[in-house]
Amino acid sequence: MKVLEELVRGRTLNNASKTTILFAKMFQKMMSNAGCLGPDKNILNEKLVEAFTNDKIDIQLLCSALGRQQLDQSFMDTEF
Repeated sequence: MKVLEELVRGRTLNNASKTTILFAKMFQKMMSNAGCLGPDKNILNEKLVEAFTNDKIDIQLLCSALGRQQLDQSFMDTEF
């Protein structure tokens, strides 16, 4: 989960925020539902590629769901 949140955050934000944590949790759940996680919640690359290819994971849907959540104001204060 920590690594997933750091990937979501990227280089733009220095610290985790409610938004990046929420997105990571939502993405982790979506991967789990699509059968992309192993028994230790490790990402199964082959399954992840298959899930994207077969539209089992829809990033647009995930982004839309996140967009309905209250965003962390610190994101708007970050310089790009």
